Amino acid sequence: MNKRLIITILVILLVGIFYRLALTTDGNFLFNMDNARDMVDVREMVVLPKLRLIGPTSAIEGFYNGPAWYYLLAIPFMLSGGDPYASILMEIGLWAIGGFFLLKLVSRWGSWLVVPIGIIWVASNYIVLTNLYAFNPNPVTLLSPLFIYLLVEYLEKKKAIYIISTWFLAGLFFNFEMNFGIFTPLIILASVILTKNIKLLNQKWFWVGVLSFILTLMPQVLFDLKHQFIMSRAILRHLSENSGLGFHLIDRFQIIASSFYNTFLPTLMNHKIFTSVILILFVPVIYGFFKAKKKETIVYASLSFIFIPFLGYFILPVTVNPWHLGGEMAVSLILIAFLLKHLMSRGIQNKIISLALVVLIAWFGFLNIINFFIQDFGKPNLDPSLYKNEIAAVDYVYKKAEGQNFKVYTFMPSVYDYPYQYLFWWYGRKKYGYIPTEYAYAPNKPQYIGSKDKFEGSKENFSGLVFLIKEPNRGHDWKSGWEADYRFMEFLSSEKLGVIDIELRREVTK
Repeated sequence: MNKRLIITILVILLVGIFYRLALTTDGNFLFNMDNARDMVDVREMVVLPKLRLIGPTSAIEGFYNGPAWYYLLAIPFMLSGGDPYASILMEIGLWAIGGFFLLKLVSRWGSWLVVPIGIIWVASNYIVLTNLYAFNPNPVTLLSPLFIYLLVEYLEKKKAIYIISTWFLAGLFFNFEMNFGIFTPLIILASVILTKNIKLLNQKWFWVGVLSFILTLMPQVLFDLKHQFIMSRAILRHLSENSGLGFHLIDRFQIIASSFYNTFLPTLMNHKIFTSVILILFVPVIYGFFKAKKKETIVYASLSFIFIPFLGYFILPVTVNPWHLGGEMAVSLILIAFLLKHLMSRGIQNKIISLALVVLIAWFGFLNIINFFIQDFGKPNLDPSLYKNEIAAVDYVYKKAEGQNFKVYTFMPSVYDYPYQYLFWWYGRKKYGYIPTEYAYAPNKPQYIGSKDKFEGSKENFSGLVFLIKEPNRGHDWKSGWEADYRFMEFLSSEKLGVIDIELRREVTK
């Protein structure tokens, strides 16, 4: 890579970093049930300390993802003292790492390609979303270009460090999001076979890499052994319960194809005609690739990365959600670069088409960024799941309490009040110097947070003040039943912060 190309890549990444900092500044990032649950678990792991063998729950009841996400989250947790925004900054860092290797890869076909692909990586709605909340599948999206880079380097240079790193990253992907990670061994094997590198399977370093992959799965295996194969039985139960369902090939193909298209659309900034044109143009270009005598390793690896999961989702009885397809969407940008390069090398008409696509990419990306600064930057957002709105509620409660010890109960449609469980412990203690005597979803309910007793406030000098934080219903009316627990308490005042209601009551002593 020449100096000018490196500077161009760094400038693009810096623009993307500043854009993401602007998007998330002043607490404008999501801190919902899933994000806060992870922080609660990491808190237990770091503060107590208690090492973990499993990570977040998966889509299969009784099966858990690996713990790598929690150990990754532990880094910003420890560096920041538990600030949730640190995990957002970590993901922005992962975005920059993935972006560097993405642009390094596409620059092989021409340094001019780093501009359109870089613009998509910076402004894509889907890619941007991975930096607005800390979620275990996000590193798969952000680091998939690194996976392709390592795999391609191995297939071309045959060096041990590349294949060991590829397998290790594949194991981390399995930890982060099992629904995609299960396909990574097949992606590696398919890439080896398609590029006619089968002899590499005889090298010891290939199998050392496989061993590194297996080692990343050992915590889950140990957990399964320790708990009488609870996860193995969960998978078997899931397969048996879903194997009897009607499996219509055409219907299943439409479902999976729609899932891929509906995720590819926001990757290309939600422009339907443009997305359809890209997909149509792919057909002859990919056909031409397979007809050509000389085939590029990077294209084989990228196609394997996308189509093996597509076929797997087609066969397996699983629900495919947008976050399961992040890796495929990131790698699709490599194929878009290949498409632009292919068109630019074929006649005047194709050159015009390629140039038009580049101009449209630049225009759509520019509009995405400008629209944010014109329409959203600095404007209020009433989403109750935003960190800044949750912090505003916590601040109000503490200020209203005026230093007195209190209880606080939180209604959230998700029932589990992980965000406030975490924020009253971390933010309340950090800013106001104490934790309330009780903070929970409701009084006298079964405990659903491990080691909660280790993170409680003082039970002494309780003032009798009870705060009720109430988010709006979403769908079912759970709130009326929740409010019944507090009818006997004396009503003192109420305040509305955006869409969040906060009541102050006094506990009546009997």
